[in-house]
Amino acid sequence: MTKKWCATLAFAGLGVLVGCHNSSSSDSSKQAVAESQPAKVPIPADSPFAKVKEGMSPEEVSSLIGPPTSQGAYATGKAFIPFHYGGDNSRRIFRYKGMGTIIFSQNSSFSSGYSVMEVNYDPNEKGFE
Repeated sequence: MTKKWCATLAFAGLGVLVGCHNSSSSDSSKQAVAESQPAKVPIPADSPFAKVKEGMSPEEVSSLIGPPTSQGAYATGKAFIPFHYGGDNSRRIFRYKGMGTIIFSQNSSFSSGYSVMEVNYDPNEKGFE
């Protein structure tokens, strides 16, 4: 056999070995991640965040509870999937000092619209990343 052919077989064998792993280790890592995340704090009824509902646009939220202290945006893993035409390719985050964060998800690949996906109440929020 040629050296090139042997190298190809070696890499193929390595791929098989790497692909075979025990699923219990991934289960324990998921459990460790879940335990490391803080418990979600319920939103008090008198908080402005109690007015925010899933599906609202960023403009609706800003007009309802005021502008955020800071805001940011990031791409999700779905943005890199070829031929993914659904939503949630990117997200926006509004940070409110002393109140928490509001996360918006992109409605679809063909729109620039976002809607509330998650409201995280955190009285210790600094307001900046």
